[in-house]
Amino acid sequence: MENINSKISVITICYNCKADLEGTIKSVLSQTYDNIEYIIVDGGSTDGTSDILEKYQNDISKLISEPDNGIYDALNKGVKAATGDWIICMNAGDIFVSTTTLSDIFNQQIPQGKTVLYSDFFLCQPDGSTTRRTTDRSIGEIHHQNIIYRRLLHEQYGYYIITKPYIISDLLFFLAIPEAQYYKLSSPIAKVKAGGISDNQWCTEQAWAAKMIYGMETIPGIFWKFLRVRAYIFVKGLFHKTHRS
Repeated sequence: MENINSKISVITICYNCKADLEGTIKSVLSQTYDNIEYIIVDGGSTDGTSDILEKYQNDISKLISEPDNGIYDALNKGVKAATGDWIICMNAGDIFVSTTTLSDIFNQQIPQGKTVLYSDFFLCQPDGSTTRRTTDRSIGEIHHQNIIYRRLLHEQYGYYIITKPYIISDLLFFLAIPEAQYYKLSSPIAKVKAGGISDNQWCTEQAWAAKMIYGMETIPGIFWKFLRVRAYIFVKGLFHKTHRS
């Protein structure tokens, strides 16, 4: 067992996220854990995001503001700038569950050899409702903002692959890390805003393909999932059309 009391690099990437960014910044800055490096990577926003960044510039450890080549390019910039022992990525609009989240995690004993800490998460809908979503590494159900991992893993497994328009590079990276190195926490790390860029059927289908590579899905299984989803979308659309009529 090892007692983890080390530097944590929190990385937030954003682009034209003025409405959501401040809540995330406040959540990070309110953490009671005292060894945090906060890195924000802005893709050159034009919506007033820079005003928010200027407001908190003295509280941000490192700020990178320049055009990038998409989400994973921005994440890689943050990772390369990080000096912490551990990394967690909190996107604009996402917040920690409580002010003591990181303290609660890193003041406990983490089993020796565990390089990835992960948890369930809360999904927050626009109407204010919140549901707890379950994660399970054994079946590839993991969520980026609810993973805290050793920075040095990037030396072994590389950085996030930049593959537009595909947005499963984080899943590919984390699935490459052996399951034995994962440690599931009992309490959720973050509250995640619904409607993110990966919250759609196109990304779900990409994830199925990634899981098939790692033997977590089969072609017949994916085929039937695809049919069920398409049938649901068709029936839902038909219902709405009939209801409007």
